[in-house]
Amino acid sequence: MNIYLESLFEKYKISEKDRYEISQIYFLLPDAKKQNLIQNFEEIAAKIVKIEQTLELEKEILIWSSIERIKNSILEKRKQKLDANIKKEIDLLKGEI
Repeated sequence: MNIYLESLFEKYKISEKDRYEISQIYFLLPDAKKQNLIQNFEEIAAKIVKIEQTLELEKEILIWSSIERIKNSILEKRKQKLDANIKKEIDLLKGEI
């Protein structure tokens, strides 16, 4: 492993998953591109952070959307059950009259 690359991982707090993936790509690159990757690592790290933030936001939106749909479904079922119970009670009262 390139010691300088490892120090960049530490400096920019790159996750283990991303470290592994970057390392795999790094070793496949020609020397000129390896040098380019190291020289532009700050920009790459910033893009990684932005992508991860976007993914977290999208994941949160999807989770809350799902929760909202489930909540609405539960409320609708409760309403239907309550409506059915009220109708039964009204029918029973009509029968007694």
